[in-house]
Amino acid sequence: MRKTKEEAELTRQALINAAEHLFIEKGLSRTTHNDIATRAGVTRGALNWHFPEGKSGILSALLERKRQMPERLANHLAQCELGAQAPVSIMRLTLIQDLQSLSRDEQLQRILLLTNSRNEFIGEFAWVNEKLDLHMRECRDIISHILERGLSCGEITLRGELDADMAASLLLSCIKGTATDWLLKQTLFELARDSEMVVNTLIEGIVIWQRGPVS
Repeated sequence: MRKTKEEAELTRQALINAAEHLFIEKGLSRTTHNDIATRAGVTRGALNWHFPEGKSGILSALLERKRQMPERLANHLAQCELGAQAPVSIMRLTLIQDLQSLSRDEQLQRILLLTNSRNEFIGEFAWVNEKLDLHMRECRDIISHILERGLSCGEITLRGELDADMAASLLLSCIKGTATDWLLKQTLFELARDSEMVVNTLIEGIVIWQRGPVS
């Protein structure tokens, strides 16, 4: 029985791997169930057994397998800032680490490329856009909370007329845009090398440090 369960899990992962590549190569709408089964080296019946909901079920598994960057950042930042005396500095380090991690993680790169194609997520796949929007709102709210904590402990002030919500929205949009541009045109800059410079520049566009950031 154990061997059977292990084999079933291997088949399931092979189907997810195949779909992940095909969705990037052909697009979600043009990828058929037969394409996925053939690429995975299994029967169509095996795909139907593991994913009775078809491509929607595979998409759900993909999003669970490698969480979207905003959600991962939100969870990471929430854990890091709870006991931090310098919450914005901790956020800065976390953002740098996540961009560096993205530069090395080819699977995450494929997932982010896939989810950037929002015009694919219509009809039966509209729930993907709703989930992505929820992740972004969660991340924005946590960044806003971190900035509020930085203000209250005297670590930072915000530039101009910004409030914490607007500053969080700007920072998140810039981080997401930077990651997307790098994914699409990896010749503009070296993400692993330049992550610290990018994050420092973006954060300093919204805050003024009252105490120097931790390194």
